[in-house]
Parts: sequence; structure tokens; C-alpha cells
Amino acid sequence: MKKLLIAVAGLAVLALLAQGLANAQEASAGTGDRKFDAQLTKLRDEAKADPEGFLRRLSERHNIPEQEIREAKDKNGLDEADTYMATALARRTNRRVGDVAAEYKQNKGQGWGVMAQRMGIKPGSPEFKQMKADAKGHTSHMKAMAKNKKKLHDQEMARQKAKARKDMGEDDDRGPAKGKGQGKNKKK
Repeated sequence: MKKLLIAVAGLAVLALLAQGLANAQEASAGTGDRKFDAQLTKLRDEAKADPEGFLRRLSERHNIPEQEIREAKDKNGLDEADTYMATALARRTNRRVGDVAAEYKQNKGQGWGVMAQRMGIKPGSPEFKQMKADAKGHTSHMKAMAKNKKKLHDQEMARQKAKARKDMGEDDDRGPAKGKGQGKNKKK
């Protein structure tokens, strides 16, 4: 009985590991370039903090209507990295984002590297390198925007806190206000 329980527990652990590996492979952008894949993972993480800003920026950088990108993303169930790749490839190959996304969804197991090759962009080519550089620039911009947004939020919170203190009759961090400041040792 004890051996049976150990065997069942071992199989359960193996099943969970296999599922985790399958999910990790599914979440991978799969360009065939390890550094590019890492950059796309960073892009995905940064874009999750501001999805609307991500789509707006993607639209501006690739000169493709935001609505077209959003529809391709939603219709084909793309994450942010896949949306970036579909948009970048659409721009470089003069295709619609929805068409690129649909083809990727149909052949998802092959990855973006194969898609790019099929569309005429070879790994290591100037176009591929430019897509990689654009992804890095996009990530850096998203990171800077998030940092700026947090800074503005923190400043606004400090203003609100100062206003609340003032409204409660407190003078800075010194406690309740005691008058007009003409106490002992003050010149009149």
C-alpha cells in the first residue's frame, strides 16, 4: 500500500512538471534567438503594467491603427509579446496584423522565428536585427513610462497628504497649528 501511494505521488509530481513545462513553452515567444526571446518576455511583463499604453505605443511605432492591433490580439488570443511580433512582422512584410496573427495561431507550435522566415525575414538579417532592437527600445520606453507614472502618482499622493494635513489644521509635521507664530523669543 505504501509503495502504491509513493508511485501515485510520483506520477502526480511528474504530471505537474510536464504541465509546467508545456505552459512555459507555450508562453515562450519562440523566435529562435535566446536574447530576443528574453527581450520579448521583458516586453510582455512591462506591457502588463499598462496594456492601453502598450497598444497605443505599438500603433504609433509601427504606423498601424490601434484598433487593427487590438482586434488581432483579441481574436487570436495573443499575449503582449505575440502582439508585438505580429505587429512588427505585419509592418515589415506589408500585411495586416490580423492575417499574421491568424497564421501564427494556426502554426503556433513552429514559433515566431519560423513565421519570420516564411515571410522573408531571415534570422540574423538586418530586418530581424531591427525587430530585435525595436523590441528592446519598446521595452525601455514602457519601463520609463511606468517609472514616470509611479513618480507622478507618488507626487500626487504627497500633495493630497499635505492638503489633508492642512485641512485638519496641522502645520507641516509639527502638529496642530498654535497661532500666527508670534510666540516667545519672536520679534513683533
